[in-house]
Amino acid sequence: MLAMLAVAIVPVACGEVVPPEAYSPTTSTTAVDGGQQETPSPVDSQPEPVAGLEGFVPTPEPGYVPTLLVSGDRFVLAVESQQSTPLVGTLADLDTIRVVDDLGGGLVTQGAGGPVVYRQAQGDPEVLDDSGARLLDVGYWAGSPRAFVEVGSGRVDWIQLAERTGSDRVRETHLELADDEEIVSFAASRDIQAAIIQDDGCGQLRFYNSEGQPLSYPGPTEPECVFPGRPVYGAVALSPDGDAVVYTIVSYRGDGTEEVTELVARELRAGSNLFFTRRIGEDLDVVASLAFDGKRAAYLKKSQGSDSVTLLDLTVDSLEDPVDLIDAGTIYSVSFARIPVAPVG
Repeated sequence: MLAMLAVAIVPVACGEVVPPEAYSPTTSTTAVDGGQQETPSPVDSQPEPVAGLEGFVPTPEPGYVPTLLVSGDRFVLAVESQQSTPLVGTLADLDTIRVVDDLGGGLVTQGAGGPVVYRQAQGDPEVLDDSGARLLDVGYWAGSPRAFVEVGSGRVDWIQLAERTGSDRVRETHLELADDEEIVSFAASRDIQAAIIQDDGCGQLRFYNSEGQPLSYPGPTEPECVFPGRPVYGAVALSPDGDAVVYTIVSYRGDGTEEVTELVARELRAGSNLFFTRRIGEDLDVVASLAFDGKRAAYLKKSQGSDSVTLLDLTVDSLEDPVDLIDAGTIYSVSFARIPVAPVG
């Protein structure tokens, strides 16, 4: 039976720059995708690392299978070995549209219409943004995990999580889209971000680096644009080591409604080689959220008024497992806890 979990915040003394214990440096390498070790990211330059965290790499214990987090309007589910258990404590009975692990044992959350809140293993929750920003994901570089939020339409900021000076956290604008573009789906891993962009055409799948500059990965062949204004790409997620990406491609019927949704997986650092593709949606199915732990994809599908979440093994057997949503109500999103979330003592 999955252990029940709760999360909150660690207070920091005014004026100090103190990283939480969960972000202690390590010389280990990430081995998430079948034991594949991490490699440097293709960026021209990197910001100065946070003092004391230069070697930070979020590395789970050997044998850890990432826990799937399912956000619903009644509570958050933690799914492990196909068993679903509500998170308890600060997340009990919380209407949550998005939950993302902070890469140090805690979570960053957002309720329906509410602020973006940071919850570490101890202490009180901390509001990161109460201006209406949309929580996107958490990545890291230069020793610091960073929460990505969308401000307004098309502007993405990052907020440092591993430290703060006094009561302030470092926050900077990461990228801004053109006026006719908007973010459909966004994922972060290490210093790489993937974004599905809707525009006047049929949308784009883009990749960015730690400076918010586009990366020139060899991408897939652009699907045929039959209905301009309807995005061909639907949802995107990156593996924990940033070496692979999964995304959906949507085709439409003659009346412009969804006909088929296909899941595609590609390697990035090896040259965007295709290694998996499968149909996961039929007529009018909408894949609203996607997560990827390097071996398994999890996707939320909305089908004519009903919600379902499926775990799909991308290895040879391609095993599909429906997730027991028990009584979570309306489901909003899915994500994987790349590092175990701190359990209740």
